[in-house]
Amino acid sequence: MITIAPCAENFYRCLIANGLSRVFANNSRESIVVDFSVLQNGAFWSVYGSGLRYVENVLEALASANPKMLKNFLSGTGGNFTLGLKDAKLSEIQKESLEYLFSNLKAGFENLIVIMPDEYSLNAAYLYEQSKTTLLPFMSDIVSARKAIDAVKKLEGADITPFELKLEREFHSDTLFLGNDLFQKREICGFSFDTQKQIFSPKFSYKDNSFDFTASLNKILQMYDKSSQKTRQAADADSRFFESGGIYKKLKDEIYAKLVEEMKQYAKETDAGVLRETAKNKINAILKDKEINLSKQVADKLIKELSDNVAGLGVLEDFINDESVTEIMVNGARDIYVEKAGKLSLTGVSFADERQLKTIIERIVSYTGRHIDEAEPIVDARLRDGSRVNAVIRPISLDGNILTIRKFSKNKMSADSLIDSGSISREMVEFLKLAVLLKKNIIISGGTGTGKTTLLNAVSSFIPEKERLVTIEDSAELQLKQKHTVRLESRPKSTEGTGEITIRRLVTNALRMRPDRIIVGECRSGEALDMIQAMNTGHEGSMSTVHANSPKDAVSRLVTMVLMSGMDLPERSIVNQIVSAINIIVQLSRFADGSRKISSISFLNPVDNEKQYEVIPVFEYRASAVKDGVQKGEFKAAGFIPDFVKEAQKRGIAADLEIFK
Repeated sequence: MITIAPCAENFYRCLIANGLSRVFANNSRESIVVDFSVLQNGAFWSVYGSGLRYVENVLEALASANPKMLKNFLSGTGGNFTLGLKDAKLSEIQKESLEYLFSNLKAGFENLIVIMPDEYSLNAAYLYEQSKTTLLPFMSDIVSARKAIDAVKKLEGADITPFELKLEREFHSDTLFLGNDLFQKREICGFSFDTQKQIFSPKFSYKDNSFDFTASLNKILQMYDKSSQKTRQAADADSRFFESGGIYKKLKDEIYAKLVEEMKQYAKETDAGVLRETAKNKINAILKDKEINLSKQVADKLIKELSDNVAGLGVLEDFINDESVTEIMVNGARDIYVEKAGKLSLTGVSFADERQLKTIIERIVSYTGRHIDEAEPIVDARLRDGSRVNAVIRPISLDGNILTIRKFSKNKMSADSLIDSGSISREMVEFLKLAVLLKKNIIISGGTGTGKTTLLNAVSSFIPEKERLVTIEDSAELQLKQKHTVRLESRPKSTEGTGEITIRRLVTNALRMRPDRIIVGECRSGEALDMIQAMNTGHEGSMSTVHANSPKDAVSRLVTMVLMSGMDLPERSIVNQIVSAINIIVQLSRFADGSRKISSISFLNPVDNEKQYEVIPVFEYRASAVKDGVQKGEFKAAGFIPDFVKEAQKRGIAADLEIFK
């Protein structure tokens, strides 16, 4: 920080401040001018260019601001960052407010240039103490020189740079500074009367050192940088000291323990932004109380990590915000895995201990209005952003607390994007589009993490806008674009064991809601019977997903789930209902390179013999070798053309299905 003492007239001090700001800018260094010399009616603020912000306005909002917000507020000052006084004098500002203002300014700006007022006060003393260099601009006359000498006496021990403003009057240094050797030890910077005229010339440039004024300003910056060198070296040493793993951890643990105590009063606060800002202020207060001065890099790291622990998901926060991460798996405090592009990898980061992991799990569960403890050690829930969460704690989990987060994709994948990613061919998309338009019932089958919900989202986009849809899910993940959509979500039992709303109950209720189609996110149990019956009783074009490794397995799984409904039906009757209801089975697979593809699209054809049905491939993915870590293969039509495609082709509806021509 550079302070400019009140030895010369305000106009010249404004010129110097503005000049320093311009020279900083020429060296790609950001700065801000804070003018405490005059109030809002001062005559010389036009020197800074258009735009000015008032200190009083900043102080009003400062309690809820941070350096970034303050910088954004100041950025509208015509290219230069400038602050000035509106009505209050420097001495009238509360010292605590002034300190907080300058701590924020220092955090937001590398260089501060402060024009000091004529009056000397405690606030002025504080600013002089904070500065690395004080400029004494003095005129070539006895009055100004005496002011400079008086300033030197007040600022004894400060790093002072004289700045001579040589006017037309002759300067007699021998007479004026007899007994004061400050000005003899340092080279005096300045500019002549002729140069003053040049400053206001259109040809003047702060980049041209041939001008005396510019050369003097650059000389001042060199002196300023030398005086700052020791401070910067100390900050660098501080940074190296606290970046040491053991020392940083010790500091972090010590502050975390104090922070947890101070944040207890905010236990009911649910706004993460408020919690983070509160935690940041508490951390800064703790550091200040302990008189620990950290470099910006270390302080930012400490604040982020501690804020993540008390207001976010701890070490998982970065993975939550990383769009390339699709799933997070925590196997105890030490092992954290993530999935990217279909592949799992160990992250190398960990929680401090099982207790910290348990705290994060409890925080996640509390977001959903649920509870987890030894009596209820398993929770399956959904975060606010739609991400699915499963948590298992001791004693059920023998090797530590387990947490799995399947992230909710904010960017819905369209059919075109699935084609671009190589998950499906364009002919397959056209076939599925035709099946949807002709109201064929579709089951999407696949293992865990193969992309069933993603494909269901894409396929559902083909449903006409005019139809009424009812979606039913355990955890809401579907992102249907149709306006006339009713979304239902199941609800688990409360801690008292009451209030459960099952998928099966929702399917039954959906039938009373006059749906054109019913979409069940996933069939897992007895709701399969109600879904099959709905498909058979006027709700054609419905869709769902099941966990199965092949189309035949999908039929077997549906049979098992119908039996789980408790209905005493013979298996043959169940199979007949399934085959009668379902038309298309889309099978998804995950391959060795982590890619997800549609391995087959099959037609479920009922037959009048002991087999009851046959699964006939319409499209298949024929995989070849893995080359350079990438699965090779091609999508092929299997040769079978379903009757509804033939009929559509006759009517001219399936013209895009070139492969069937």
